[in-house]
Amino acid sequence: MNYNIQLMGEPKIILVTISGKWNPDMDNPMGIEIMSKVGEWKVSNVLVDMRELQFEIPVIDIFQRAKDLSEQRREFTPVSSKVALVYHPKDRKTIEDFIFFENTAQNRGSPYRVFKDMESALEWLKK
Repeated sequence: MNYNIQLMGEPKIILVTISGKWNPDMDNPMGIEIMSKVGEWKVSNVLVDMRELQFEIPVIDIFQRAKDLSEQRREFTPVSSKVALVYHPKDRKTIEDFIFFENTAQNRGSPYRVFKDMESALEWLKK
């Protein structure tokens, strides 16, 4: 799994691009690095481009990831106000998994929304 974190545009948004095969051992450290950049760069919106990420994640792991992210957020100040996840809707299971993640994360107070395209995600982040 490869990822890149950079600052983009006006209004400023943190752009995270993830590609390759999903590695659960890199997920938490990447999340912590992203949350650190929110404070360091004083930017509250994050766009995560996951369209090139390959993964097969069991539902229990999706639930756990949403829970872990919620707990990690409590350790950081400031935290992001919006996080848009853009994914490739390759099949029905992928779409259902991302909707499940969004609902689980939001139920835990995390500001995550999932999108199938970059334009919709950017529009939401800029509101």
